[in-house]
Amino acid sequence: MKQLFALFFILLSYLSMAQLHHGRVYLWNELAGVNPDSVRAISLEKMKLDSLPNDLWKYTKLTYLNLEKNQLSNLPEELKNFTELTELNMGKNKFTFLPLVVCQLPNLKRLNASRNRIESIPNQIENCTHLENIDFYDNLIGDFGTGLFQLKELRVLNIEGVMYGTNFADDLKRKMPNVKILLDPPCKCLN
Repeated sequence: MKQLFALFFILLSYLSMAQLHHGRVYLWNELAGVNPDSVRAISLEKMKLDSLPNDLWKYTKLTYLNLEKNQLSNLPEELKNFTELTELNMGKNKFTFLPLVVCQLPNLKRLNASRNRIESIPNQIENCTHLENIDFYDNLIGDFGTGLFQLKELRVLNIEGVMYGTNFADDLKRKMPNVKILLDPPCKCLN
């Protein structure tokens, strides 16, 4: 019961933080009749989507987009038109790679790509020069590329649940001294 209450409190806190930073977070079914230019935050969470709705692209002023808990495995090029987007949650989907279009979001500060099947991080992530917080929790990442290490604004990197060896952990901490890195103990089998 305590765990359920704690989970509820964390979820409520997260929603409150999103509303605090981005204004009202609209659910997809609440958008009828709303002026697209007034919408800053949309949640498509738990809609069982395998692609994004075509009408999404008219909300060009978005700063927050929640795609969590769907069936998505790729994102369309139109996403790059969300130039004001600062927070993208694409956790708990079916991504096996980080879509390159994400690397074209110039103002992105927070990226949640947790609980997917992502195997590599594209070097182009370095184009997201404002990224402060990245969550890659519980992915299959074997190749971190070089772009991740170029992110000067990065403050938090969560790679808990990602297998790596002790040499990699030491190298990562050395290359990212100003970043709080959340990780599990290394697997000695990978050295």
